[in-house]
Amino acid sequence: MLLTLRLAGGRITAAAAGLLAATFGASPFLESFTLSGELLGSLPAALSLLAFCAYLRSRRARWLVLAGVLTGCALLVKQSALDGGLAAVAYLLWRERRGGLGASVLLTGSALAPVALAAAAATRFGDWWHAVVGYRFEGDSVLTGSLAGRGHELLLSAPALAKGLALLALLAALGWRRAPLLARLWLGASVVGVLGGGNFHPHYYVQLVPPLSLLGALGLRELWHRRSRSGFVLVAASTAATLVLALPVAWASPTGQAKAIWPHDAHLRHDAALSRYVRAHTRPRDRILALWADADLYYLADRPPATGYLWYRNIEAIPGALDEVRLALALRRPSLVLLVQRPGQLDTSGDTARILRRTYRLVAEVDGVPVYRPRSMAPGDRRS
Repeated sequence: MLLTLRLAGGRITAAAAGLLAATFGASPFLESFTLSGELLGSLPAALSLLAFCAYLRSRRARWLVLAGVLTGCALLVKQSALDGGLAAVAYLLWRERRGGLGASVLLTGSALAPVALAAAAATRFGDWWHAVVGYRFEGDSVLTGSLAGRGHELLLSAPALAKGLALLALLAALGWRRAPLLARLWLGASVVGVLGGGNFHPHYYVQLVPPLSLLGALGLRELWHRRSRSGFVLVAASTAATLVLALPVAWASPTGQAKAIWPHDAHLRHDAALSRYVRAHTRPRDRILALWADADLYYLADRPPATGYLWYRNIEAIPGALDEVRLALALRRPSLVLLVQRPGQLDTSGDTARILRRTYRLVAEVDGVPVYRPRSMAPGDRRS
């Protein structure tokens, strides 16, 4: 709201931007009920642009430094949260050409300061670098993997994007022509951040909500001033469609909500039954293993994981992670193993499946998910 007030003026427009962000940012289709890094990173990113607006008014370098530091903090929260700083640098170079080069360097250098401090504070720089930078470029970025695969993931997320943000995008389009350059650049920088992630999970699109809300507020103002009947009809129809799509989700059962929001993640619909089974058949300190990944199950069942890797991509990309899972199975660390995905889905060598068959036995099938308990250890196993 403050940023809209600084860029576009008018308290009503600023209030409209806040209402739009609060409404569309809460869309269940964007997984808004999860505490994502995109949501957390949007605060320092927006604050960095607010500081940049103060610099444009006063031309005092301290505001530029603050904008850069906040950009660096946003990047430390989420690597894609570069939109505030990127929009500011693009604005300086677009509007001031060579004259904005020095300010761009100062802002960029200030952004690197908190990042450098975090790297210096790490126990091992190599581990920090892999966690923050290397891990993303190994598989979780648009620059890795096949273009067709990334396109397929984008198409899978397109329905959630349309259900969650189509009306807001329409309002933003209405306000685009009269929007300040910085607001338009902010949306472009946010799109770059979303595309850079590469995996196109629905919660990635939360990053688009703040700039779209600013532009959408300008669209509402433009619609009001122009009194366009066709514009009102189009917005009214889009509003009705948005409600028709969203209200059935609100009225559905928890299982129905999960099916509507995660149609391609079937295991999320089994978690309630699985967590009840785990709590009934293990003690509080017993460790469990969801093979390959079902991070929320550990929380719902209130049981510690047998390894330190909770996400599919962790095991797939982090060196040594797959070996640690195999070792945990070989040593029978988990009191229960829940086969959420097939072993061969990630480990095509078949080693994990062979270890599981040798050291565990099937004891139940809960809502279609096989559950295994450790076999009794032979004397040779104990010695090893």
